Amino acid sequence: MPITIPNPITTEESVHPLPFDIQNCRITRIECFRYDREYRAKLLLRDETDICGLIAISTNTGVVGLKEFVISSTCLTGDFTMWAAHFQRMKGLPLAESISYPQLKQHAWGQVRVQIMESAVMDLIDKINRGFDDNKVPGEDLDRAYLYDHAQAYISF
Repeated sequence: MPITIPNPITTEESVHPLPFDIQNCRITRIECFRYDREYRAKLLLRDETDICGLIAISTNTGVVGLKEFVISSTCLTGDFTMWAAHFQRMKGLPLAESISYPQLKQHAWGQVRVQIMESAVMDLIDKINRGFDDNKVPGEDLDRAYLYDHAQAYISF
C-alpha cells in the first residue's frame, strides 16, 4: 500500500513505497504468554487441562504478529519455558527467512509448534502488507500490561 507524501518543491503528490519491506524486516523479540486460570475461564475452554496463551513476534519496524493458541496439556513435555525455548533461534532472523524456518524445524519442534509459529509469522506479514492506517503501527495496540496481569508464565527472547 503506497503512502502519498506531498512534494514540497513542486507541491505535487508523489507515491512512495512503505518505509520498509519484508527484506529489511527482522524479528527483534518473541514473547510467549501462558494465560492464567482466570483468563482461561473467560475463554470457556472445553478442557481445564488445555494450555492457552499468545505468541507475539515483534520486528524492528514495530509491527507485531500475534497468534493465540490452545493446546492439549499432553503436547507439553516439560514446562512452558522449555516448550517455548525452541522459538529462540528465530530472534534476529530476517522476516524472509523466518517464513520457512518453522518448516525446517518441524521434526524437532513438532507439528503444533510449527503451526503456531507459522500463523504468527503470517499475521505479521499480513499486517505489513496492509500497511499503516493513520500512522498507526499494526500491533501497537497490544495491551502487554493486561497480558502480564493474566499470565501464568511469560517468556521473552
